[in-house]
Amino acid sequence: MTAKAASLFTLLGGGLWLLDEQKPVVAVNEGARFMAAWPSEAVAGSSLPPECSFWNQSVIFSDEMCSLFVVKRAAAAYHQASTRALRCAAAYGVQCVLSPEVGLALPAAFLYDYERSAMRMLVAPKLLPREATPVHVRVSPPDSDGITQTRTVVLNDTVWAEYLDGETKSLGSESLEGEEAFCVQLLRQAFEASCWKALD
Repeated sequence: MTAKAASLFTLLGGGLWLLDEQKPVVAVNEGARFMAAWPSEAVAGSSLPPECSFWNQSVIFSDEMCSLFVVKRAAAAYHQASTRALRCAAAYGVQCVLSPEVGLALPAAFLYDYERSAMRMLVAPKLLPREATPVHVRVSPPDSDGITQTRTVVLNDTVWAEYLDGETKSLGSESLEGEEAFCVQLLRQAFEASCWKALD
């Protein structure tokens, strides 16, 4: 990986540990809100930093917004959520942002598109069977010290994902590699299994 792409996902050699502890299940937003309020958006032209809340793997998000009805509302949230994701990506130098990190309750992964200088929104990505190589990936929230909240997980180096495109509302399917593949797999780990059972 290049320094430009250094982000939430850092492959490191040497010692590693794998954790499989029970994690509490929490709602993305209080009061079952679809989108959290950000004070930095309350005033036009505000210079306040974005309220990014990066997932540190200490919790799992609940399935309360995991339904096809809610997923169909994704297009309504696309502009605000992708703008937030772009602000977080720029503030912390990452190319992947998960929907709970920008206060969006439905499961979606935002991937930075270098050609468009924008975030792609992959809603409810489903992983289809394909051959891949498992790799150990050390994951640390971008706003942490890179040590105390670091976890090592086993992820596939490539995935084939089927998803709803948040911008076009069309069904997409593509092969993702490296950090993009890791991003989608982490999103699926961030929500409880019943969420994906309802959506896949």
